[in-house]
Amino acid sequence: MLLEVVLHDRAPWREHLLPMAFTRPVGAFRLGILTLQEKWQLVLGAPVSFYTAMYLQEKFPGPSSTATYLVIRGNLCPSTDLINVLAQLEQDCILEKDGDWIAYKVNKWLSQPEGSTLKVQNFEGEVHRIQFLEDIYLQNVRQIFFDFSLLTKDRTSETLHASNVVIGDNLFVGTNVRSFGCTFNTLDGPIYIADDALLEQGSHLKGPIAIGKGARVKMGACLYPNVSIGPKATVGGEVNNTVMWESSAKGHDGYLGCAVIGEGCNLGAGTSNSNLRNNWSTIKLYDYRLRDWRKTGHHKVGTFMGDFAMCGINSSITTGAVIGVGAQVSMSNIIPKFVREFSWITDQKQEAYVWNKFEQMLQARSATKREVLPEADLRILREVYRLTRESRI
Repeated sequence: MLLEVVLHDRAPWREHLLPMAFTRPVGAFRLGILTLQEKWQLVLGAPVSFYTAMYLQEKFPGPSSTATYLVIRGNLCPSTDLINVLAQLEQDCILEKDGDWIAYKVNKWLSQPEGSTLKVQNFEGEVHRIQFLEDIYLQNVRQIFFDFSLLTKDRTSETLHASNVVIGDNLFVGTNVRSFGCTFNTLDGPIYIADDALLEQGSHLKGPIAIGKGARVKMGACLYPNVSIGPKATVGGEVNNTVMWESSAKGHDGYLGCAVIGEGCNLGAGTSNSNLRNNWSTIKLYDYRLRDWRKTGHHKVGTFMGDFAMCGINSSITTGAVIGVGAQVSMSNIIPKFVREFSWITDQKQEAYVWNKFEQMLQARSATKREVLPEADLRILREVYRLTRESRI
Protein backbone atom coordinates (compact mmCIF):
# COMPACT_ATOMS: atom_id res chain seq x y z
CA MET A 1 0.00 0.00 0.00
CA LEU A 2 1.08 3.57 -0.64
CA LEU A 3 2.45 5.64 2.22
CA GLU A 4 0.25 8.43 3.58
CA VAL A 5 1.52 10.95 6.13
CA VAL A 6 -1.08 11.98 8.72
CA LEU A 7 -0.54 15.08 10.86
CA HIS A 8 -2.26 14.36 14.16
CA ASP A 9 -3.51 17.09 16.49
CA ARG A 10 -6.87 15.79 17.71
CA ALA A 11 -5.59 16.10 21.26
CA PRO A 12 -5.95 18.45 24.26
CA TRP A 13 -2.53 20.04 23.63
CA ARG A 14 -3.80 21.83 20.51
CA GLU A 15 -5.82 24.16 22.80
CA HIS A 16 -2.54 25.77 23.88
CA LEU A 17 -2.30 27.03 20.29
CA LEU A 18 -5.66 28.79 20.17
CA PRO A 19 -6.71 31.20 18.72
CA MET A 20 -4.46 30.29 15.77
CA ALA A 21 -5.70 26.66 15.85
CA PHE A 22 -9.39 27.61 15.88
CA THR A 23 -9.40 27.88 12.08
CA ARG A 24 -6.80 25.33 10.95
CA PRO A 25 -4.98 22.21 12.10
CA VAL A 26 -1.62 22.84 13.69
CA GLY A 27 -0.11 20.98 10.73
CA ALA A 28 -1.38 23.79 8.48
CA PHE A 29 0.51 26.49 10.43
CA ARG A 30 2.95 28.46 8.30
CA LEU A 31 6.43 29.20 9.65
CA GLY A 32 9.62 29.69 7.75
CA ILE A 33 8.50 29.74 4.11
CA LEU A 34 6.09 26.78 3.96
CA THR A 35 3.31 25.31 6.03
CA LEU A 36 4.17 22.24 8.11
CA GLN A 37 2.04 20.16 5.72
CA GLU A 38 3.98 21.42 2.69
CA LYS A 39 7.32 20.67 4.36
CA TRP A 40 6.42 17.08 5.24
CA GLN A 41 5.01 16.43 1.79
CA LEU A 42 8.23 17.60 0.14
CA VAL A 43 10.71 15.85 2.41
CA LEU A 44 8.85 12.53 2.65
CA GLY A 45 7.50 12.47 -0.91
CA ALA A 46 4.04 11.33 0.19
CA PRO A 47 0.54 12.83 0.38
CA VAL A 48 -0.32 14.49 3.70
CA SER A 49 -3.71 14.42 5.44
CA PHE A 50 -4.91 15.59 8.86
CA TYR A 51 -6.42 14.01 11.93
CA THR A 52 -7.76 17.11 13.63
CA ALA A 53 -10.88 18.69 15.17
CA MET A 54 -14.01 17.33 13.49
CA TYR A 55 -15.28 20.71 12.25
CA LEU A 56 -11.99 21.30 10.40
CA GLN A 57 -11.96 17.99 8.51
CA GLU A 58 -14.10 19.17 5.59
CA LYS A 59 -11.48 21.70 4.53
CA PHE A 60 -8.54 19.64 5.79
CA PRO A 61 -9.34 16.03 4.80
CA GLY A 62 -8.60 13.13 7.09
CA PRO A 63 -6.81 9.84 6.38
CA SER A 64 -7.87 7.77 3.40
CA SER A 65 -9.48 4.37 3.89
CA THR A 66 -6.52 2.30 2.70
CA ALA A 67 -2.86 3.19 3.10
CA THR A 68 0.23 2.63 5.16
CA TYR A 69 0.00 5.48 7.65
CA LEU A 70 2.95 7.41 9.00
CA VAL A 71 1.27 9.41 11.75
CA ILE A 72 3.26 12.43 12.94
CA ARG A 73 2.39 14.68 15.86
CA GLY A 74 1.04 17.74 14.11
CA ASN A 75 3.13 20.33 15.91
CA LEU A 76 6.53 18.89 14.98
CA CYS A 77 8.89 20.88 12.76
CA PRO A 78 10.97 18.79 10.36
CA SER A 79 14.71 18.51 10.89
CA THR A 80 17.31 16.46 9.06
CA ASP A 81 17.72 14.02 11.97
CA LEU A 82 13.99 13.50 12.38
CA ILE A 83 13.41 13.04 8.64
CA ASN A 84 16.11 10.38 8.44
CA VAL A 85 14.60 8.41 11.32
CA LEU A 86 11.03 8.70 10.02
CA ALA A 87 12.08 7.55 6.54
CA GLN A 88 13.44 4.34 8.07
CA LEU A 89 10.74 3.78 10.70
CA GLU A 90 9.55 0.18 10.59
CA GLN A 91 5.96 -1.02 10.32
CA ASP A 92 4.07 -1.25 13.63
CA CYS A 93 6.64 0.90 15.35
CA ILE A 94 6.17 3.98 17.53
CA LEU A 95 8.79 6.70 17.82
CA GLU A 96 9.03 8.32 21.25
CA LYS A 97 10.92 11.16 22.86
CA ASP A 98 11.07 11.45 26.65
CA GLY A 99 8.12 9.09 27.02
CA ASP A 100 5.81 10.92 24.56
CA TRP A 101 5.03 9.58 21.11
CA ILE A 102 6.08 11.75 18.19
CA ALA A 103 5.23 9.37 15.32
CA TYR A 104 4.02 5.85 14.56
CA LYS A 105 3.68 3.71 11.44
CA VAL A 106 0.81 1.25 10.86
CA ASN A 107 -0.99 -0.37 7.93
CA LYS A 108 -4.37 -0.17 9.64
CA TRP A 109 -5.65 3.18 10.88
CA LEU A 110 -4.98 3.73 14.57
CA SER A 111 -6.17 7.04 16.00
CA GLN A 112 -4.17 6.76 19.23
CA PRO A 113 -1.08 4.62 19.92
CA GLU A 114 -1.52 4.51 23.69
CA GLY A 115 -1.82 0.99 25.09
CA SER A 116 -0.96 -0.51 21.73
CA THR A 117 1.37 -3.37 20.93
CA LEU A 118 3.61 -1.22 18.74
CA LYS A 119 7.33 -1.64 19.09
CA VAL A 120 8.90 1.38 20.81
CA GLN A 121 11.86 3.22 19.29
CA ASN A 122 13.41 6.18 21.10
CA PHE A 123 14.43 9.27 19.15
CA GLU A 124 17.84 10.50 20.27
CA GLY A 125 17.89 13.80 18.37
CA GLU A 126 16.52 17.20 19.29
CA VAL A 127 12.79 17.73 18.74
CA HIS A 128 11.56 21.12 17.52
CA ARG A 129 7.87 21.61 18.15
CA ILE A 130 5.21 24.30 18.27
CA GLN A 131 3.95 23.77 21.81
CA PHE A 132 2.85 27.32 22.62
CA LEU A 133 1.98 30.42 20.57
CA GLU A 134 5.37 32.06 21.02
CA ASP A 135 7.08 28.99 19.55
CA ILE A 136 5.78 30.01 16.12
CA TYR A 137 8.14 32.99 15.88
CA LEU A 138 10.81 31.41 18.09
CA GLN A 139 11.12 28.44 15.69
CA ASN A 140 10.78 30.62 12.60
CA VAL A 141 14.47 31.36 12.03
CA ARG A 142 15.39 27.67 12.01
CA GLN A 143 12.55 26.95 9.61
CA ILE A 144 13.52 29.75 7.22
CA PHE A 145 16.98 28.17 6.90
CA PHE A 146 15.46 24.69 6.52
CA ASP A 147 12.90 25.74 3.90
CA PHE A 148 15.41 27.87 2.00
CA SER A 149 17.71 24.87 1.53
CA LEU A 150 14.76 22.66 0.61
CA LEU A 151 13.24 25.04 -1.95
CA THR A 152 16.39 26.36 -3.62
CA LYS A 153 18.20 23.08 -4.19
CA ASP A 154 18.97 22.65 -7.91
CA ARG A 155 17.08 25.85 -8.74
CA THR A 156 18.38 29.10 -10.21
CA SER A 157 17.34 32.43 -8.77
CA GLU A 158 15.96 35.14 -11.02
CA THR A 159 17.88 38.42 -11.22
CA LEU A 160 16.67 41.61 -9.59
CA HIS A 161 16.58 45.01 -11.28
CA ALA A 162 19.93 46.81 -11.22
CA SER A 163 18.57 49.55 -8.92
CA ASN A 164 18.58 47.10 -5.99
CA VAL A 165 21.53 46.52 -3.66
CA VAL A 166 22.30 42.95 -2.59
CA ILE A 167 24.78 42.31 0.24
CA GLY A 168 25.97 38.71 0.38
CA ASP A 169 24.98 35.84 -1.90
CA ASN A 170 22.16 34.13 -0.01
CA LEU A 171 19.21 35.62 -1.91
CA PHE A 172 16.71 33.62 -3.95
CA VAL A 173 14.21 35.40 -6.19
CA GLY A 174 11.22 33.70 -7.79
CA THR A 175 9.59 34.50 -11.12
CA ASN A 176 7.80 37.75 -11.90
CA VAL A 177 9.19 39.51 -8.81
CA ARG A 178 9.18 43.30 -9.05
CA SER A 179 11.68 45.18 -6.88
CA PHE A 180 13.22 48.61 -7.35
CA GLY A 181 15.63 50.55 -5.18
CA CYS A 182 15.64 48.10 -2.24
CA THR A 183 18.47 46.67 -0.14
CA PHE A 184 18.85 42.99 0.73
CA ASN A 185 21.38 42.02 3.42
CA THR A 186 21.92 38.25 3.48
CA LEU A 187 25.14 38.11 5.51
CA ASP A 188 23.40 36.73 8.61
CA GLY A 189 20.71 34.67 6.91
CA PRO A 190 18.95 33.96 3.62
CA ILE A 191 16.21 35.99 2.00
CA TYR A 192 13.62 34.11 -0.04
CA ILE A 193 11.23 36.02 -2.32
CA ALA A 194 8.47 33.90 -3.84
CA ASP A 195 6.86 34.35 -7.25
CA ASP A 196 4.84 37.49 -8.06
CA ALA A 197 6.00 39.44 -4.98
CA LEU A 198 6.27 43.23 -5.12
CA LEU A 199 8.92 45.13 -3.17
CA GLU A 200 8.55 48.86 -3.50
CA GLN A 201 11.42 51.33 -3.54
CA GLY A 202 13.26 52.21 -0.37
CA SER A 203 12.53 48.93 1.42
CA HIS A 204 15.31 47.40 3.51
CA LEU A 205 15.44 43.67 4.29
CA LYS A 206 17.95 41.94 6.58
CA GLY A 207 17.80 38.15 6.50
CA PRO A 208 16.72 35.62 7.45
CA ILE A 209 13.46 36.68 5.80
CA ALA A 210 10.75 34.98 3.72
CA ILE A 211 8.39 36.90 1.43
CA GLY A 212 5.43 34.83 0.21
CA LYS A 213 3.90 34.46 -3.24
CA GLY A 214 2.12 37.62 -4.34
CA ALA A 215 3.04 39.51 -1.16
CA ARG A 216 3.67 43.25 -1.15
CA VAL A 217 6.37 45.11 0.78
CA LYS A 218 5.47 48.79 0.76
CA MET A 219 7.76 51.77 0.24
CA GLY A 220 10.25 52.40 3.01
CA ALA A 221 9.52 49.21 4.94
CA CYS A 222 12.23 48.00 7.34
CA LEU A 223 12.19 44.23 7.78
CA TYR A 224 14.61 42.93 10.37
CA PRO A 225 15.73 39.29 10.82
CA ASN A 226 13.26 36.50 11.49
CA VAL A 227 10.31 37.81 9.48
CA SER A 228 8.00 35.64 7.36
CA ILE A 229 5.32 37.33 5.27
CA GLY A 230 2.65 34.98 3.91
CA PRO A 231 1.19 34.80 0.41
CA LYS A 232 -0.77 37.87 -0.70
CA ALA A 233 0.00 39.70 2.55
CA THR A 234 0.98 43.38 2.70
CA VAL A 235 3.60 44.80 5.04
CA GLY A 236 5.00 48.23 5.76
CA GLY A 237 6.72 50.09 8.59
CA GLU A 238 9.10 48.35 10.97
CA VAL A 239 8.80 44.58 11.50
CA ASN A 240 10.96 42.19 13.51
CA ASN A 241 10.62 38.58 14.73
CA THR A 242 7.19 38.25 13.16
CA VAL A 243 5.19 35.65 11.24
CA MET A 244 2.29 37.00 9.19
CA TRP A 245 -0.07 34.60 7.46
CA GLU A 246 -1.92 34.82 4.15
CA SER A 247 -3.79 37.93 2.99
CA SER A 248 -3.16 39.98 6.14
CA ALA A 249 -2.12 43.62 6.08
CA LYS A 250 0.10 45.88 8.11
CA GLY A 251 0.40 48.39 5.34
CA HIS A 252 1.57 51.51 7.18
CA ASP A 253 4.12 52.87 9.62
CA GLY A 254 4.31 51.45 13.12
CA TYR A 255 6.25 48.68 14.85
CA LEU A 256 5.37 44.99 14.93
CA GLY A 257 7.63 42.61 16.82
CA CYS A 258 7.65 39.11 18.36
CA ALA A 259 4.23 38.65 16.80
CA VAL A 260 2.08 36.14 14.93
CA ILE A 261 -0.69 37.56 12.74
CA GLY A 262 -3.34 35.18 11.42
CA GLU A 263 -5.01 35.10 8.02
CA GLY A 264 -7.11 38.01 6.75
CA CYS A 265 -6.16 40.41 9.56
CA ASN A 266 -5.73 44.16 9.25
CA LEU A 267 -3.68 46.50 11.41
CA GLY A 268 -4.73 50.12 11.04
CA ALA A 269 -2.28 52.88 10.10
CA GLY A 270 0.11 53.76 12.90
CA THR A 271 -0.52 50.58 14.87
CA SER A 272 2.37 49.44 17.07
CA ASN A 273 2.79 46.67 19.59
CA SER A 274 4.97 46.31 22.65
CA ASN A 275 7.08 43.20 23.11
CA LEU A 276 9.06 44.20 26.22
CA ARG A 277 7.90 45.23 29.67
CA ASN A 278 9.35 48.40 31.18
CA ASN A 279 10.71 46.44 34.16
CA TRP A 280 12.24 43.75 31.90
CA SER A 281 10.28 41.02 33.66
CA THR A 282 9.21 37.85 31.87
CA ILE A 283 5.83 37.91 30.14
CA LYS A 284 2.58 36.03 30.68
CA LEU A 285 0.18 35.05 27.88
CA TYR A 286 -3.45 34.00 28.11
CA ASP A 287 -3.63 30.26 27.49
CA TYR A 288 -6.95 28.80 26.29
CA ARG A 289 -6.06 25.33 27.54
CA LEU A 290 -5.32 26.57 31.05
CA ARG A 291 -8.06 29.22 30.98
CA ASP A 292 -5.53 31.33 32.79
CA TRP A 293 -2.32 33.27 32.30
CA ARG A 294 0.76 31.21 31.51
CA LYS A 295 4.33 32.26 32.30
CA THR A 296 6.28 32.13 29.03
CA GLY A 297 9.68 32.57 30.66
CA HIS A 298 10.60 34.99 27.87
CA HIS A 299 11.37 38.69 28.14
CA LYS A 300 10.21 39.54 24.61
CA VAL A 301 6.70 38.46 23.63
CA GLY A 302 4.45 40.56 21.42
CA THR A 303 1.05 40.10 19.77
CA PHE A 304 -0.94 37.06 18.63
CA MET A 305 -3.94 37.77 16.43
CA GLY A 306 -6.45 35.16 15.24
CA ASP A 307 -7.84 35.11 11.70
CA PHE A 308 -9.87 38.09 10.46
CA ALA A 309 -9.18 40.17 13.57
CA MET A 310 -8.71 43.89 12.98
CA CYS A 311 -7.60 46.94 14.90
CA GLY A 312 -8.18 50.62 14.13
CA ILE A 313 -5.73 53.38 13.29
CA ASN A 314 -3.05 54.28 15.84
CA SER A 315 -3.80 51.19 17.89
CA SER A 316 -1.42 50.52 20.77
CA ILE A 317 -1.17 46.83 21.61
CA THR A 318 0.25 45.90 24.98
CA THR A 319 2.99 43.36 25.68
CA GLY A 320 1.91 39.73 25.38
CA ALA A 321 -1.52 40.41 23.86
CA VAL A 322 -3.82 37.69 22.49
CA ILE A 323 -6.60 38.86 20.16
CA GLY A 324 -9.20 36.29 19.15
CA VAL A 325 -10.63 35.29 15.78
CA GLY A 326 -12.87 37.93 14.21
CA ALA A 327 -12.29 40.51 16.95
CA GLN A 328 -12.66 44.19 16.03
CA VAL A 329 -10.83 46.67 18.26
CA SER A 330 -10.69 50.43 17.84
CA MET A 331 -9.53 52.21 20.98
CA SER A 332 -7.60 55.35 21.89
CA ASN A 333 -6.34 53.52 24.99
CA ILE A 334 -4.02 50.53 25.05
CA ILE A 335 -5.76 47.39 23.78
CA PRO A 336 -6.40 44.80 26.54
CA LYS A 337 -4.03 41.83 26.90
CA PHE A 338 -6.80 39.40 25.96
CA VAL A 339 -9.66 40.03 23.55
CA ARG A 340 -12.22 37.28 23.06
CA GLU A 341 -13.32 35.93 19.68
CA PHE A 342 -15.81 38.07 17.73
CA SER A 343 -15.63 40.91 20.26
CA TRP A 344 -16.28 44.48 19.16
CA ILE A 345 -14.47 46.93 21.44
CA THR A 346 -14.26 50.72 21.24
CA ASP A 347 -13.79 53.46 23.84
CA GLN A 348 -17.57 53.69 24.16
CA LYS A 349 -18.70 50.06 24.18
CA GLN A 350 -17.83 46.42 24.43
CA GLU A 351 -20.16 43.96 22.74
CA ALA A 352 -20.25 40.81 20.63
CA TYR A 353 -19.96 41.01 16.84
CA VAL A 354 -23.32 39.96 15.37
CA TRP A 355 -22.69 37.01 13.06
CA ASN A 356 -24.69 38.34 10.09
CA LYS A 357 -22.76 41.61 10.13
CA PHE A 358 -19.47 39.74 10.37
CA GLU A 359 -20.40 37.59 7.38
CA GLN A 360 -21.44 40.67 5.40
CA MET A 361 -18.04 42.21 6.14
CA LEU A 362 -16.28 39.09 4.87
CA GLN A 363 -18.34 39.10 1.67
CA ALA A 364 -17.60 42.80 1.08
CA ARG A 365 -13.92 42.19 1.73
CA SER A 366 -13.83 39.33 -0.77
CA ALA A 367 -15.65 41.36 -3.41
CA THR A 368 -13.27 44.28 -2.99
CA LYS A 369 -10.27 41.99 -3.34
CA ARG A 370 -11.94 40.12 -6.23
CA GLU A 371 -11.69 36.87 -4.33
CA VAL A 372 -14.14 34.09 -3.63
CA LEU A 373 -14.85 33.29 0.02
CA PRO A 374 -15.07 29.49 0.19
CA GLU A 375 -18.15 28.12 1.90
CA ALA A 376 -15.92 25.71 3.83
CA ASP A 377 -14.14 28.69 5.40
CA LEU A 378 -17.45 30.26 6.37
CA ARG A 379 -18.60 27.03 7.99
CA ILE A 380 -15.41 26.90 10.07
CA LEU A 381 -15.88 30.49 11.22
CA ARG A 382 -19.54 29.83 12.07
CA GLU A 383 -18.46 26.89 14.21
CA VAL A 384 -15.83 28.98 15.98
CA TYR A 385 -18.54 31.58 16.60
CA ARG A 386 -20.74 28.89 18.11
CA LEU A 387 -17.94 27.33 20.17
CA THR A 388 -16.97 30.66 21.71
CA ARG A 389 -20.47 32.07 22.24
CA GLU A 390 -20.59 31.56 26.02
CA SER A 391 -17.15 33.06 26.62
CA ARG A 392 -17.76 36.31 24.72
CA ILE A 393 -18.72 39.62 26.16
